[in-house]
Amino acid sequence: MIQRSHQTEQENLPSSSLMRIGLSQSTVYLLPCGNGYLQIDTGYEWDYPAYCKQLDRWGIDLQKIKYLLLTHHHDDHAGFLNELTRAAPVRIIAHKEAVALLKNGANDKSRGGGYVNNFIKFVAGIKMQLDPRWSLTFPPFTMREEDILLAGDDNQLLREFGLSGRVLHTPGHCIDHLSLVLDTGEAFCGDAAASFLLWAGTKYCAVFMTDMEETYHSWKRLVEAGARMIYPAHGKPFPARRLVENIGRIETRQLVRFF
Repeated sequence: MIQRSHQTEQENLPSSSLMRIGLSQSTVYLLPCGNGYLQIDTGYEWDYPAYCKQLDRWGIDLQKIKYLLLTHHHDDHAGFLNELTRAAPVRIIAHKEAVALLKNGANDKSRGGGYVNNFIKFVAGIKMQLDPRWSLTFPPFTMREEDILLAGDDNQLLREFGLSGRVLHTPGHCIDHLSLVLDTGEAFCGDAAASFLLWAGTKYCAVFMTDMEETYHSWKRLVEAGARMIYPAHGKPFPARRLVENIGRIETRQLVRFF
């Protein structure tokens, strides 16, 4: 595996159009780069057939998926890594903390955290009863020699692939979380933020968080890096100013623990 450290930013490159692939519970994004695409995340393991069908609708050959930025190791983001890496010549880009977590095949429960409020915990409990597949586990994945590990922010890697942007380490949802910010202001944040279930009081957080102080620090860094429009894995895109408006509205001590 190739490990990278912090690099200095080079010249800006023009923004590319993006493609959104909606899966059962999350959204995968494809960004054109070089002679193929950089993909952001996968879905659950069982989302793979739907993913392939949507690629067909876009007219995209799996062989064109050259890179995959894994925002974090959770089941709904790393679920079909094995299928994808067997079918496509894709190199995974992930935080170094993801290596052991992916190999373990389960969402990390060692660092605490919880649901953002009691109602979300209630809804999640119903979902677990109705969908036995939702076990917070996924097929274990072992990072390979050709994959790329980041120790933190990286301002150079994406530019080598023909994308004008940077990768930020954005913990708060989990320790290995990465986000991508294009120079155009489009930010792909995985679960660092979300616009899902806003009516239920999530306040632009994902339904589960580990550390709210870290989360808000990551939000500030996204904005400071030039983020103007946020593309979350869960929910619709929204202006980055929503992050600024909601900083501090939930404290870590208010999270409702469930393990």
